[in-house]
Amino acid sequence: MISSTPEENSPRNTDHRDLAFLGREFLTWLWFKSEERNGAIALPNSGDVHILFLRRIVLESGRGEYSETVVCSGLHADLSEGREALRTGKKVKEARIRMGIGNDEWEFTFKADGFHFQSMKMPSGFESVDDEVEQESNILDRVGSMDLVVTTMERLFLSFVELRRSDAWLSLEVPRIKKWIAR
Repeated sequence: MISSTPEENSPRNTDHRDLAFLGREFLTWLWFKSEERNGAIALPNSGDVHILFLRRIVLESGRGEYSETVVCSGLHADLSEGREALRTGKKVKEARIRMGIGNDEWEFTFKADGFHFQSMKMPSGFESVDDEVEQESNILDRVGSMDLVVTTMERLFLSFVELRRSDAWLSLEVPRIKKWIAR
């Protein structure tokens, strides 16, 4: 479950060698936010980003030999088992995400512990070409496209951290997340 006491939120109680918990809380919060407004998440000064959790989500609690993992996957998975895992205190460790910005969509696996992206599917329009100049241009466009996804995830994370450090985290957000988990 999301940390809900001031002691759990204190930086003094954080093992700075292992901040995976923060990445997992972020990804758990992102899942909540994605369902709160049917995938639309407001980013300050940018409008909405569309986030959808798809087909595969990994949740975990504990450490080392005491860890427990739940993997929800399937083409038509509604991720209800994932929400049940949240009820038992697990947090999202990794998820397959579809991100939409404007008319473009990316699909990737995001691993919360190290903020790693894996197997990113790019928007259409990045077909291979034979012309060397067009190939170079295509590569630069792909890099720019990937940078947009990374930057957007960074901005979402910064929004999360701002909220998590505010009084609104305990008074407003945690109760809403708990209500969402209990549905």
